Amino acid sequence: MQKLSVVLVEDEPGDAGLIQYSLKFSKGDHEVHWFTSLEELNTHLRATTSAPDVILLDLNLPDSSGLDTISRCKAMARGIPIVVLTGHDDMDFSLKALETGAQDYLIKNNVEADALLRAMRYAMERHQLERRLKESEELMTAAIEGGGLGIWEWNLKTDACYTSERLRKNVGFNVDDDTAPQTLSEWMTRTHPDDTDAIDEALKRHVKGEEKRYESEYRLKHKQGHWVWVFESGHLVSRDAEGNPERMVGILQDISSRKEMEEQLRTLAMRDPLTGLFNRRSFMETMDSEYGRVKRRNDYYTSILVLDIDHFKHVNDIYGHAAGDDILKTFANTIDDNLRENDVFGRLGGEEFAILLPDTDQSGSAHVAEKVRAAVEAMRVQAEGETIRITTSVGIAMLSANDKRPDGALARADAALYRVKQNGRNRVEQAKSSADTPIASE
Repeated sequence: MQKLSVVLVEDEPGDAGLIQYSLKFSKGDHEVHWFTSLEELNTHLRATTSAPDVILLDLNLPDSSGLDTISRCKAMARGIPIVVLTGHDDMDFSLKALETGAQDYLIKNNVEADALLRAMRYAMERHQLERRLKESEELMTAAIEGGGLGIWEWNLKTDACYTSERLRKNVGFNVDDDTAPQTLSEWMTRTHPDDTDAIDEALKRHVKGEEKRYESEYRLKHKQGHWVWVFESGHLVSRDAEGNPERMVGILQDISSRKEMEEQLRTLAMRDPLTGLFNRRSFMETMDSEYGRVKRRNDYYTSILVLDIDHFKHVNDIYGHAAGDDILKTFANTIDDNLRENDVFGRLGGEEFAILLPDTDQSGSAHVAEKVRAAVEAMRVQAEGETIRITTSVGIAMLSANDKRPDGALARADAALYRVKQNGRNRVEQAKSSADTPIASE
């Protein structure tokens, strides 16, 4: 396991000790420097010649508090990923922390070794992608300013469109290829249908003088049939004697690599890197949308299942974390194969998962829960030459319009899951309420 250089900025000795213990428990022999204020952090960063791999940052310090702590830390520690440590599971605040410049956040009561290590590695990976994306954008700007790109010239009266060799090459046409488009209309037939309206609108706004420059990002079909993302910029250079637009010139650049990095960043922000499922933040956002539907419609039902793997810590201790990761991935795939396309499956953290079942009543949710439980019980994972069998416990709750927040149902499902664990595990139980009766499945 890679040894990490970690800076911890936390003024509460108890919290700092817990985090240091968790890092030690991860068996990575990580190097940890602990500071209690931003001033101490700044002094350390100025004195050291080697930057740390990651900073774990408490937001409330003696010399700073709130989101301003992130901004100040980011200014001091340029180029170092930041994981915010917060005591509140507040989605809106956490999103603001990410927007301010942190790469990830971790709730202080969830600082088990695995969760802490995953958060740090995720922050480092996201930081690298952000850095590469920024570098790509800077290179793109320099290329546009230098003019070393594909060039086009469009005659608005005849529709004829001259394109340079480099531009045609970007989409698979050789210099003397007679099949290359010769007019703007022909080029537009090679444009992705979802992008044509935006291009037309941008061109019209520029020609009318509403925008100083025409700019658009869209997809062009390569001669070999696949789509290429391009950035296009241009401006009107002449009008006829009557003032009608006559000629436009511009440049075009292949930005497929940048778009791929943007997609990777979106995936990192929404998905759990191990299982590919929605992460807690994305799952809660989807749950919030379903909660809105439940509040608007009296005849609409949505349920939530909360699951975890029975005795998963014991499995990790016996077979190791690599086998544990294989089990988590197989567990996720097994359950996903037993859900509908519109069901939402997410990993809340560690071995805890949740399933949102839109348009599903109490009876339907019990059926799905039992189906999932049986599929996991039948699951087999090979590790270290042995066949590992696991089971899962499931708590069920219905989203209620009477809840002040959508996570009220999550709390009820958690409580039902806790009762399952007390009563033997590998079972299904509905949340207790005035409207339902607890059930259990063998």
